[in-house]
Amino acid sequence: EFNYMNKNWLSKEKLIHYLLIVSIVVIGIIGLYVLNLLANDAWENVSNAVKSVLIPFVIAFFLSFIIGPLARLIENKLKFNENLSIIFAILIGILFILGIILLLIFFFVSQMSSIINSLIGLVDNTTISDILIQINNGLSDYIQNTNISSVIDEILNNGATIDRVVNVVGTVLLSISNITANFFSALMIIVLTPVFLFYLIKEKELIFTSIAKIFPKKLRVHVTELGKLSSNVIKNYFRGHGIMMFLIFIYFSITFSILSIFVTGFSIWMALLFALFMGLFNIVPYLGAWISLALPIIFLLTKHLETFQEPTATNIYFIAILLVLAIHIIEQVFESNIVQPIVVGKQVHIHPLAVISSLIFFGGIFGFVGVLLAVPLAGTIKATFIYIRKLDQKDNVKEKPKETKNNS
Repeated sequence: EFNYMNKNWLSKEKLIHYLLIVSIVVIGIIGLYVLNLLANDAWENVSNAVKSVLIPFVIAFFLSFIIGPLARLIENKLKFNENLSIIFAILIGILFILGIILLLIFFFVSQMSSIINSLIGLVDNTTISDILIQINNGLSDYIQNTNISSVIDEILNNGATIDRVVNVVGTVLLSISNITANFFSALMIIVLTPVFLFYLIKEKELIFTSIAKIFPKKLRVHVTELGKLSSNVIKNYFRGHGIMMFLIFIYFSITFSILSIFVTGFSIWMALLFALFMGLFNIVPYLGAWISLALPIIFLLTKHLETFQEPTATNIYFIAILLVLAIHIIEQVFESNIVQPIVVGKQVHIHPLAVISSLIFFGGIFGFVGVLLAVPLAGTIKATFIYIRKLDQKDNVKEKPKETKNNS
């Protein structure tokens, strides 16, 4: 049977089919590269326009799996109508995200201020002046490497002409236009995401049914099945990951609260706040756990610097940093080897190399949003390949009896 499958896989028709697919992909990549060379600016404008619509749609699509159940819960429990329930759920989601962002900003600003004040007390004026000189030299080097510097030097040496002044103004306006374009791009994402989210929660099935009708009739069944399979994978991912985030929050709430009993200034409220961040940041695979770990370490390092020069100073905060690292490593071992396989399950399990590749690829396309959505997107791609493999196996099973009958 194994030899038969190999022969079937290496048959002339199969090889021609695979060669045709590879040829189409290669020609498509070459065509896109040539198009990019011939119309770089036009292609960039089209790409930016597509991203400005695609990014908020992708964000809204994945958020709909989280906000959608909340909207249905509000509709059933509070007896609101459908539209009001969806709007209320979206507002709760926006307020939650804004609250987390403001907490992070406040934490970093306050901690960096404390660290800077502590460091200033540890260094003398000569060291500060040397640091300022280095910063000034760095800024000077940056300015000299820009077009503005060369144009300004030319004006100072050869006098101001209309062309040279226009060059300076044009360079400055180009920089301003780039900043403005980035601002409006971010604004479009902020505005369009809730709008897309509302309609995806309310009429997701109708939207994707309409999209499926665009494809030929022979492909509609496959597109519909792929949509259902991808939806199940994403639902399972968010459900499993939500449970994981909650368990991580409970674990760090207990361990950090115990640690707060022995560490002065590390209150139980700070312990719960750090536990919340440890749970939420886990949504970013691998990287999120270590980024969130930096928060309690920065806080304890700040406390260590503040008490470093006191006569009664101890190494309690340095010991606490080591304990936080130990607590985190223990959690990672249990999460990866015991909890995650049980909670998330094999259905949405993706190889670590594929996860890292997805983080780099989708992060390069969509930025930070791509990093957040890398695993669900990778899971969708995996579901697609599984479905195609099943179709190929069905075709092989159908072909086998025919060939056996002809041989007989």
